[in-house]
Amino acid sequence: MEKIVIYGGQFNPIHSAHEMVATMVNEAIAPDIFYFLPSYKSPLKVHTDIIDVKHRIEMIQCVIKNLGFGTIRYDELERKGDSYTYDTLKIVQEAHPSAKLYFVIGTDQYEQLAQWYKIDMLRSFVTFIVVNRQPKAVINDESIIQVNMPEMAISSTEIRERRKRGQTIHMWVPLNVEHYIMKEDLYE
Repeated sequence: MEKIVIYGGQFNPIHSAHEMVATMVNEAIAPDIFYFLPSYKSPLKVHTDIIDVKHRIEMIQCVIKNLGFGTIRYDELERKGDSYTYDTLKIVQEAHPSAKLYFVIGTDQYEQLAQWYKIDMLRSFVTFIVVNRQPKAVINDESIIQVNMPEMAISSTEIRERRKRGQTIHMWVPLNVEHYIMKEDLYE
């Protein structure tokens, strides 16, 4: 059976912790296909420091080059507006009807799952992978796969704030992503 991992997020910017999550999930699941799914706009997030989507795509491509695996799905960027995971994963399921689908989320998203659009229907055809960082969430759900990783206190918000303050982002993002951000003068 074909296995497909979908790793969604704003990726604004994609950073070193995202790269580590992708690596650890890829090792744990060994999927046939690994999709990065940049969202246009998440309904459960406040959106600040919006940059042209082409920059987010270029930075994800940098990480894909580093990792040696991954493909970008453009569904949510092309759809625009609020992005609902259910709608997008239904499209993936229809394109790959015999595949097993996995969707990567963090513990913060796991704690909000009850608020997700059509969550019960989504759970009927998707296996969630919760990437557990410090503090470790207690997950008593056998339908969830947990991938534990070391704490990396890196967030896209903090990276954008560091750029605004003129501070270094070296080691916060992969080197080729840092070069891209600097070259394009992003987040200043």
